[in-house]
Amino acid sequence: MTLNIRSQGHGPDVVFLHGWGLSGRIWQPLADRLSDVMRCHLVDLPGHGDSPGGYAGLNNWADAVASGIERPAVVVGWSLGGLVALAMARRWPDRVRALAPVASLPRMVREPDWSWGMKSSAIEATRRGLNEDFSTTLSEFLMQQVLGEPGAARAVRSLRNDLIDRPPQRSALERGLDILFEADFRETLSAIDCPALWIAGARDRLAHPDGVAWAAAQMPRGECWRVERAAHAPFVSHEKRFAERLLAFVRASEPVA
Repeated sequence: MTLNIRSQGHGPDVVFLHGWGLSGRIWQPLADRLSDVMRCHLVDLPGHGDSPGGYAGLNNWADAVASGIERPAVVVGWSLGGLVALAMARRWPDRVRALAPVASLPRMVREPDWSWGMKSSAIEATRRGLNEDFSTTLSEFLMQQVLGEPGAARAVRSLRNDLIDRPPQRSALERGLDILFEADFRETLSAIDCPALWIAGARDRLAHPDGVAWAAAQMPRGECWRVERAAHAPFVSHEKRFAERLLAFVRASEPVA
């Protein structure tokens, strides 16, 4: 089985990985803006969009994405997609030229010594909601992702349109929740030796910006960009600024000829 990947544009290869419950189409406006200066690859993760399901576990998701990459690329991963990007960098370092985790953390669940993620009870409530009220559960999760955004209404429309256009498989949503609950890269960040731009929303309630900054500091070549007035979807609410900063990072991480 192969994942659905839509590619457009010319220039350095940049792979975009979406968050839980959505598809690669959430990146389309950004790709349209950047396709004159980079080759954008919009991935549908397993069981999302037009990609087949049947992949269980973070490593299998990462391997499935890596197998669809023809050349070393900058990998941009939003939220859940950020965990997939980190797994790719650990398992396929020759295919990941640089990383840009967006509103993501090395550990997405709070623990006694880690207060920057989501409450485990929130993830379990979402899991129960999938069985009780599938549509409402997804809509409520989308709303959480843009709370505090100055352009929240536009952001919600963008997220909801993506969801309605290509609803994910319920089994894929379950596997995604498993990844959010189980993945932990805190002890391995120092071993990922590639340029990394961690992008945080200053108002993010799901991936606290201080946790994002901590993650960047653990990496040999990590840096953090905190987007003021943004919440969990800065590439939607602050699209122009996001595109400019990402382009600068992509160009700076290109290998020297």
